[in-house]
Amino acid sequence: MWTLTAQVTALAVVTMLLAGGCANQVAPSGNSTPTVLTEDFGIVPNPPFSSAGVSPVQPITITVTDGTLLTVTLTNGEGSEVSGTLSDDQQRWTATEPLGFGKRYTWSGTAFDADGKRYPINGSFRTLVPEVVVGVEPSVAPGGSYDTDTPIVLRFTSPIPDPAAVKRVLTVETHPGTPGDWSWNDDRTAISWRPADGWQPGTTVRLLAKLYSVQVGDGQYGATDVDVRFRIARG
Repeated sequence: MWTLTAQVTALAVVTMLLAGGCANQVAPSGNSTPTVLTEDFGIVPNPPFSSAGVSPVQPITITVTDGTLLTVTLTNGEGSEVSGTLSDDQQRWTATEPLGFGKRYTWSGTAFDADGKRYPINGSFRTLVPEVVVGVEPSVAPGGSYDTDTPIVLRFTSPIPDPAAVKRVLTVETHPGTPGDWSWNDDRTAISWRPADGWQPGTTVRLLAKLYSVQVGDGQYGATDVDVRFRIARG
């Protein structure tokens, strides 16, 4: 028969197992009593459950260790499902589309441990809420045809406090290759790309600006990406 001291010690061990290391894990479905998971099995969300201020463009995943995922769904506050893919080994689900600003996203689904025991996936997180969402308007349009002296201009709805953050996500692809560079106007509300020696007639161009959710100042974030393909007229 156990002594009172042994009983108290055993209860303390069980309590620590239930409380420690399981913040992002779950108990078996249909069991209202918390259950200690195996040492190797776990459901690991990224970001962790209950996170706030999550970037809408960071990797969003659910991973299971020593088990498999049966179903995974991530929905926004309006009930729309986020697109995602399940890995071939059924151990990781990854979102394949950017999320929205200032939204609550909720996980649901089912996982199995190595012994075939069923576990629910339940949790949520919130994305960041910008103080200012900075819009952008390109000077070129998809499929457009432009003169050989035409610059590429991006105009912003408010001045950019961190111009380097914007410049890092801007790309101009040309065929044939055309050297050029970006320059800001005085109040940093527009940035322009000009070819060093002018455009060659017939050049094809792609402007790619991965600005969505990029922090361009304190509390200020880009509103959208820009992806425009156009060409330079042959004259």
